[in-house]
Amino acid sequence: MKYTFNLQISNDKREHTEKLIVGAFDNESGASIALKLLAYVMFIERRPRIDEDAGWQFIPDLIARDDSGEIRLCVDCGSVSTKKVDTIATKGRDNIDFYVFRKTVREMDNFYQVIKDKIKHLDKVKCVSFDDGFVDGLGDSLDRTNDIHGYISDDMVTMTVTNSIGKHEAYSTIHRH
Repeated sequence: MKYTFNLQISNDKREHTEKLIVGAFDNESGASIALKLLAYVMFIERRPRIDEDAGWQFIPDLIARDDSGEIRLCVDCGSVSTKKVDTIATKGRDNIDFYVFRKTVREMDNFYQVIKDKIKHLDKVKCVSFDDGFVDGLGDSLDRTNDIHGYISDDMVTMTVTNSIGKHEAYSTIHRH
């Protein structure tokens, strides 16, 4: 299944308008697509790409490259193995901003507890999460075609989804670890 997003995203600096198409894997939940969408809009100025092959043994959920084609941003959403986190943190140690997005603060804290003693370069792993129910509510409101109006600040995200299901408005604090 594919999701189409007609994006109007603004932050403190500027507004971005574009169309984004995200392919979902067979068993991928709406919440998983919502996390990818949130990662995309939070880094929209870096021209990210979703599910692009990075030439590694796995495909990150989102990457962004610099003008020379080098990967400078890598984001994985939801469940991420300790081995994968260690590999990306080591591979991109000095050159890649690496983020893991989780749905809730509790999930982020649990994830951090699991990896904190197993990752060589823990300082290179940045974790982001949202208020309880925000990501699930966003995921449940998605349809094949969606108009998304969003505002992103350093510590808050507001999203409005309008589609054939109706209109869903939500906001959350952006929690960082």
